[in-house]
Amino acid sequence: MVELSGKKKKQVRAILKTRPVDLKIGKRGLSHEFIRECSKILAKERMIKLGLPADKVLREKLMDEFSQETAALCIAKVGKTAAFYQPDE
Repeated sequence: MVELSGKKKKQVRAILKTRPVDLKIGKRGLSHEFIRECSKILAKERMIKLGLPADKVLREKLMDEFSQETAALCIAKVGKTAAFYQPDE
C-alpha cells in the first residue's frame, strides 16, 4: 500500500476535519452494499469519513477490514469517527 508524504497527509486531514460523516457503520457491519457505497464515494472524492460503533475492539477491526477492502489509508481517527483517503494509483 502507498504511503503518503507528511505534507499530503496534513492537507487531507485538514479537509476531512471539517467534513461531515459520509456513512455510519451499522449493525450489519461492512456488508457488500456498504462497501459498494463507500467505493462510489472514494472513486468520486478520494476520501471518506465514517462513523464507527462504540466498541473499541470492533472499531479497530472494522477499520482494518475497511482499509483492506477499499485500499484506502486511515488518515485520522478521533473517537468514533475515522477518515480514509484513497491515493491515486
